[in-house]
Amino acid sequence: MARQSDTRNGRTAIIEAAEALFAEYGLHGASFRQISEAANQKNASAIQYHFGSRDQLVEAVFENRMRYINPKRLKLLDEVRPTGGSEEVRALVSVWVWPLAEELQPREEGNHYVQFLARAAREKQMAIQLAPIDLMTGWFGTTERITRLMPDLPEMVSLTRVLAAGDQCLNCLATFEAEGAGASPEFELQVETLIDMITAGLMAPMSEASERAMKKQGGRHKQS
Repeated sequence: MARQSDTRNGRTAIIEAAEALFAEYGLHGASFRQISEAANQKNASAIQYHFGSRDQLVEAVFENRMRYINPKRLKLLDEVRPTGGSEEVRALVSVWVWPLAEELQPREEGNHYVQFLARAAREKQMAIQLAPIDLMTGWFGTTERITRLMPDLPEMVSLTRVLAAGDQCLNCLATFEAEGAGASPEFELQVETLIDMITAGLMAPMSEASERAMKKQGGRHKQS
């Protein structure tokens, strides 16, 4: 019978192997055999023993690091002063970005987590659908405050911008991670520049082209 420490280490090894392989091959592209071999598990049924199903393994990969990221976000969110305008929006975008960016600091087992999140999002199987909602309270709380600071924009426009900004945050950091940017002396500048770009996109005035598109959309709603 395996000791508790052996079981825990085996479980962790599977999670870390799954994180890397899911990031590379997708949530359904990586086989249990590949994950078991990468985790140095001799027993082919180790994944079923520890997790039961693929969905539960995905949930475990999500939780493994998000359980540390979310409290950081909540702490930073509490520290953002309600000054209003772009200054507050930039501080809130930093709450989105930095706790995730810190995951790019080099680790012995490698850095794959943000790429895993981005891959899951592209596959329309974002892990937040499987993981406990309390692990996303920092993200959602920040999003709500950002949205309240965009009162002059139509609801559809502000919603689209927030969703696009979230994708930009995730996918840019995933690219940085794949490039090993966390070990670069320019990393802080890269992250702060990303925050600048996201903030500018959220706070940009609505263009005439967007206004025309919104009017056309309103006309279609009236005809239907």
